Amino acid sequence: MFKGAFLVPKLYLGTSPVPRETPFRGKVGNEVASASAFPSTTWERGKLWIFFGLVCCGLTAFAARADDATPGLEAVTFRGEGFLVRSVDPKKEDLRLFWKDDQGNLLHDFAGLEKAVGAKGERLVFAANAGMFEPDSRPVGLLVQNGNEVSPLNLNEGAGNFYLKPNGVFVINEKHEARVVESSDYVTLLTPPLWATQSGPLLVHGGDIHPDFIEDSKNKFVRSGVGVRKDGAVVFAISKTPVNFYDFAALFLGKLKCPNALYLDGNISAFHVPGDKDTVPHSFGPMFGLVEKAKNQ
Repeated sequence: MFKGAFLVPKLYLGTSPVPRETPFRGKVGNEVASASAFPSTTWERGKLWIFFGLVCCGLTAFAARADDATPGLEAVTFRGEGFLVRSVDPKKEDLRLFWKDDQGNLLHDFAGLEKAVGAKGERLVFAANAGMFEPDSRPVGLLVQNGNEVSPLNLNEGAGNFYLKPNGVFVINEKHEARVVESSDYVTLLTPPLWATQSGPLLVHGGDIHPDFIEDSKNKFVRSGVGVRKDGAVVFAISKTPVNFYDFAALFLGKLKCPNALYLDGNISAFHVPGDKDTVPHSFGPMFGLVEKAKNQ
């Protein structure tokens, strides 16, 4: 998540650009609010209302077209809201984390990721935004790629969703076992990590929804997250329309059967499957990529 920035990226799978959440020092009930400071001038406020009108149109288009434009994703409904879901078996499928190419250049987006994967004779089957990142695309917290720690664990205090404790780490270890753990517990893991990304807050921890989430909160955004079921399957989910933290966490716990789940990001969130077109410029930091050998290999 960009901290203190207002970005107009793309919500994949047929949407108009929308603003992402930005940290706000305050709470809505017990939940950390996510909003930029409201503009003070009449002209600035007018531009903002026009912008959010376009956002609403974009989200409506997203909801209307998602079902017939997302091969490889499962459409589910929970509490009257629609979500797109992708499940991955880390024992049988090759789920990785990407950030830069072999020359140290930022991949930036799914198009760059797909190109980098294809250059190695592989095919990108699915992709998603991973842990939160700074305006220069550096991870806010931990990033481990192929066993190498390229960004350290962040246990600092701060403002914004990343720092809403407990936050957490998604990890795939050398035995290809996936876990979502509290950030402070990461260093206690016995099996070395192969891939790991840090974000926050934890949506579900040990079968409990984050204590600061409010069931009827009006703080709603498009949201993405990743959880791990008891059978070890990795489950990604993104909301089609804005939802609050509580309902998104309840999706993972009640519908997707994940006793542990991690929030990835808000309105900037996106999933990618083969055939998607990058029609709106945007930029990510770390990204998840599900990879397989190209069919002609």
